[in-house]
Amino acid sequence: MSVVTTTLIQNTNGAPEAVIAYISHVVKLWEQFIQGVEKVPGGSLVLNYIRASHKNDPWRTLLEVLLALVAIRYFFASKYSQDEKEKVHLSEKEIQELIDDWEPEPFAPPLRKEERWELDAIPMVKGAAGNRVALEDPKTGHVIPNLLNMASRDFLNMGLNENVKQRAIKTIRECGVGACSPMNFYGTQDVHVRLGEDLARFLGAEEGIIYGQDYCTSTSVLPCFLKRGDIVIVDGGVSVALQKAALISRCHIEWFNHNDLDHLEEILESLQEELREGPLNRRFIVTEALSENFGDSPDLKRLVEIKNKYKFRLYLDETYSIGTLGANGRGLPEVYGIPRSEIEITVGSLAHALGSSGGFCVGCRDMAYYQILSSNAYVFSAALPPYSASAASAVISMLEEAEEPGKVNRYVKPLQDNTQLLYSLLKQSKKLQQVVSVRSAEYSPVIILRLAPALRKKLNLPESYGGPGSDVLKAIKNGHEEGYFSRDYNRENYLLQKMIDELIGRGVLITRSKRVLHHELLPVVPTLLINVNAGFNEKDIQHAYECIEDTISTTLSGLDANGFNQLVQQLEKTNII
Repeated sequence: MSVVTTTLIQNTNGAPEAVIAYISHVVKLWEQFIQGVEKVPGGSLVLNYIRASHKNDPWRTLLEVLLALVAIRYFFASKYSQDEKEKVHLSEKEIQELIDDWEPEPFAPPLRKEERWELDAIPMVKGAAGNRVALEDPKTGHVIPNLLNMASRDFLNMGLNENVKQRAIKTIRECGVGACSPMNFYGTQDVHVRLGEDLARFLGAEEGIIYGQDYCTSTSVLPCFLKRGDIVIVDGGVSVALQKAALISRCHIEWFNHNDLDHLEEILESLQEELREGPLNRRFIVTEALSENFGDSPDLKRLVEIKNKYKFRLYLDETYSIGTLGANGRGLPEVYGIPRSEIEITVGSLAHALGSSGGFCVGCRDMAYYQILSSNAYVFSAALPPYSASAASAVISMLEEAEEPGKVNRYVKPLQDNTQLLYSLLKQSKKLQQVVSVRSAEYSPVIILRLAPALRKKLNLPESYGGPGSDVLKAIKNGHEEGYFSRDYNRENYLLQKMIDELIGRGVLITRSKRVLHHELLPVVPTLLINVNAGFNEKDIQHAYECIEDTISTTLSGLDANGFNQLVQQLEKTNII
């Protein structure tokens, strides 16, 4: 008799014979089961493990087996099981009546008549979008030829470069027009690998990784490295892509005043005690090398000193600085003579100066490889079209081949010269000083104009829109979509668009900031945007300046609140706004 049988019979002394017989039968069946398990390959090892771990206590083993069976049944049971008696059976007629009566909620609120003008104002470009374009008037269908294109951010005019076009055409003939898969599946092709290597070499990093969409780059890279319990300190003027990236990381966010490094240090000092006592976490400072919303840059040398002093990592967005800043277009680190190794993560867009599409991230090799498994856009989104990768590689090769020691790159120099010329003309204009302010720096190829503070006050416009404590953010928090619309924001944007339309008639195409107010976490101000291009000559810049100065001063000089309201009222009668 086994130890198990003996133990059970001893524990049932004094029990009725029928009970003892039943227990003996159960134990016999159990022993037969054990013998059967021992015959299975590896079964004896499992039994020895159970005996050793439970010290020959069958009741404990039986209890755990029962719990395992309950767990299995729970996980495999239907999540929506329902008693047949409780089900409501409908006839085909009743089902059809319910379908006919059902009115689904719209995915988005209907377009307001006050916003219709924004759709009507989108220009239709005929042909290639180079430094000069032809536009089709959406109202009349007439084509307006040969406009100076100051709405494009192809800063180096590489979209029309014959070498870049031929490289793209060659890749299309070899690979087709799409990768059709994420990078981790079969979306990675040789041109993608080459572009990553070209970017790393050009920017002085160990490794480069590319993304199919530039907007999704930061929203994938930053959450890849930051989780709950981590901390990120973000410049208070960053683009909406960086705002969303910090938000979806679910880490603790601190905002410092735009490019105010004194304020940044104050925040870091205030966090020191908490960081010393708390768990070891990941810590980042996030900013832009050339601000999308302000057109200026931080003091990178001091910023690097600060992040090293407080042991933070630096995340730098070089979307607008690559190809535009530095003697060879290597961005803000080249301007300050700072090695790329001092910047842990650099991201940017391939869609501007590099004349292609998509985004990139460069840094140390381990950082890049980690994204291969953890970055959402890399793992789940389609890879960059192969021809786009070839086009960007072609631009990088041209920039590298044109380098000369002690000289500004011949592809970058025309852009920087045109930028300085147009900036100085706009900044020194006495007519413009009364109605607009030039917000961007003299080196920014995107020149940003805002309504002057005195004029804003005269038109009864607020200093900014949205941001913490605003009605828009309150509406978002409460889920009230009807509260997303700001009448003043819409009116100010229309005023800017009126000047843009006037300039089109004079042969110059500029643009304005087009932000979705309820997507912004930070306060915004509508701006006119003038994008400089390396393909312009001095005569083009002078002509553009004269048209811009005359149009803006004519529209805004003498404009007061009554005149502004009359303009809007007249448009409301025609249902345009």
